Amino acid sequence: MTELPLDLMLVASLAVLLMWFILERGLSLMMFFQQEEYDGPRFIQWLKAKNGYDKSTSLWLFAAIIMGIVSQILIVKDGSWLLGIFGYAIWPLISIGLLRGSLKSRAVRKHSKKPLVLTARAKRILAVYLLLAFGGALLLYTATLLAPKGDHFALTVETASESWLDMVALVHLSYDWQTVAAAALLILLVQALPLVLVLATKLLEPYEERVKAGFRAEAIEKFNRLKPKTIAITGSFGKTSTKHILSHILGAAAPTLATPGSVNTDMGITRVIRETLEESHQYFIVEMGAYGPGSVARLCKLTPPDVGLITALGAAHYERFKSLETVAKAKFELAEAVFNQGGTTVVNKDGMDAGLLAERMEAVPGDYMLVGGATEANTSALVLISVDQHKDGLTLVVKDTDGEHSIKAPLYGKHQAGNILLAAACARALGLPWAAIKGAAATVPQIRHRLEVSRNSGQPTLINDAYNSNPIGFASALECLDTLVELGGRRILLTPGMVELGSKHTEEHDRLGMLAAKHCDIILVVTPERIPSFMQGLERENDGSVTVMTFETQEKAEDWAKSHWEAGDAVLFENNLPDLYEAAFSF
Repeated sequence: MTELPLDLMLVASLAVLLMWFILERGLSLMMFFQQEEYDGPRFIQWLKAKNGYDKSTSLWLFAAIIMGIVSQILIVKDGSWLLGIFGYAIWPLISIGLLRGSLKSRAVRKHSKKPLVLTARAKRILAVYLLLAFGGALLLYTATLLAPKGDHFALTVETASESWLDMVALVHLSYDWQTVAAAALLILLVQALPLVLVLATKLLEPYEERVKAGFRAEAIEKFNRLKPKTIAITGSFGKTSTKHILSHILGAAAPTLATPGSVNTDMGITRVIRETLEESHQYFIVEMGAYGPGSVARLCKLTPPDVGLITALGAAHYERFKSLETVAKAKFELAEAVFNQGGTTVVNKDGMDAGLLAERMEAVPGDYMLVGGATEANTSALVLISVDQHKDGLTLVVKDTDGEHSIKAPLYGKHQAGNILLAAACARALGLPWAAIKGAAATVPQIRHRLEVSRNSGQPTLINDAYNSNPIGFASALECLDTLVELGGRRILLTPGMVELGSKHTEEHDRLGMLAAKHCDIILVVTPERIPSFMQGLERENDGSVTVMTFETQEKAEDWAKSHWEAGDAVLFENNLPDLYEAAFSF
């Protein structure tokens, strides 16, 4: 006769499953946490808004608890060891819950549009998270040992001869309240994992600050040694497009470095300086993001700007700043830094309220160079007389003290005229002649995911405006549909709407819904429940000629578009929200 307890084997197997679950869930949570820029309160707020807490695994664990309680009561009631077998159903229920939860977490990452990037910081946070979670699991297991133990029930197998069955134990069953307690405490651990991730980040803050300080000091030393002519760009929107245009214009005249893509934070700029800035670079263009009062001022201490560009003040970040006055103060921190360097600040006067602009210019006096559209009382240094959009791009007529100038650029969206105007004014402030500016503008490459137009024979014209939509850009993109659709083609819009509009969310989406009805034949709306005012504005203006369809995810909407579009159509992809904003997910 051979007898072997299963308790140790079961605990060991569940421990392995639990460690795998903690790792998989941690990687998935980190993916979203990274999209929230490791901001703990915003991450928890998002998780709550999305109802993203664990459901599936917790339900399996709860079922295990119920099974265990019922079985233990029955055992006590009639004393039959056979009923203890039913109690052991708790083990497979816990195992299934952890296994399903691990696989579900992995599936969330697999279908994510913005995957987790395991940077050095992300790895450090995950390492501390795992230590905390594994330590918590060990403490919970220890706590279960305090629960009362029940009776033990032995079930053995006897064989007439020595065979392989004698080497196998089947089985020593022990069932008690400790297992029920373990399942209950596991639910607490599973639900607490997002908080564990935030706690890990908080514990690492002192170390991260030391790391950042070291990198920053290294970048400042290198920047001060190389001393490139520095142009800083900030604004509620248009920063990246203006940077792209200006980089091309200046790059045609001298070696130029610009912060890539949408890199506009302290550590992003620091990394560019440390890894990319070289002695040959005469111009350094820095995009500066404002995530709150003081953000731009801090960036200006890292790279003191010789010239500043303020593109616009708008609703793009209402959610963070709450008011345009706060936005204006944050953006004009750039002007103050530029004036301290004895430089010029170029401002798009059409991109902000006139009264607010006058107030800021009075509060931060200095050498301003204003650009904007033609008006009767225009005091701009560079005036936009007209802008024409055609199938090959934009043609601008501008005027300064030297007279009128025609600028052609293979870019789309009339709102880009303001960005071109800002770039041209900055180039003039740096001493470039008009001939060089116009020659470079004529060959400026399209800007990725910002009204990027692609044409192929026998295919529709695709307009990719998938990055960070704002109200002005959205309206301008809708006009592009009218310009780029072929005779007999259809104007198709695919959009999930906009984000970070704060109190302007309802108003702006209502206005753009009405505008979309005027410029589109087919509208594919992603997550319509997130933008009800867009749907209301669309319905109010739709006379029945516009086909409207709704989809849960961007992927499903794109699949429909790809299977139904035709040659001659113009298809606008307006914004592509990260996973934080798309359809509800579930762990």
